[in-house]
Amino acid sequence: MDYTPAQHSTKQPETEAPVSLKRETSWGAIVGIIIVVLVLIIGTLYFWGKELEEASQLPPVDETVTGEDILNRPDASTEALKEQSDADDVASIDADLSATDFSNLDAELNNIDAELNR
Repeated sequence: MDYTPAQHSTKQPETEAPVSLKRETSWGAIVGIIIVVLVLIIGTLYFWGKELEEASQLPPVDETVTGEDILNRPDASTEALKEQSDADDVASIDADLSATDFSNLDAELNNIDAELNR
């Protein structure tokens, strides 16, 4: 058998359109996310700054009060300590400790620190 081109199809395969493997980026979503993140950061910094500003403000100081005035004021904590018993038995000491209020023990130290850091 002789081979003739007519016997076989010389038709070339059809070429398909090239398939793009690139993903189309949704710029709107990316820009939206960036805006939301920036708003959150700015809001956080704003509220943090307000909190720092409020914490740094001290109550007004009465300039007419002298040290002697402060020393001569009656102090509720000192008066309560003077009312403790002189007994040295365990029950009396325990009762005195239970009656003593230690909750504001360092309040004056905080006031002193605030005054010195002005």
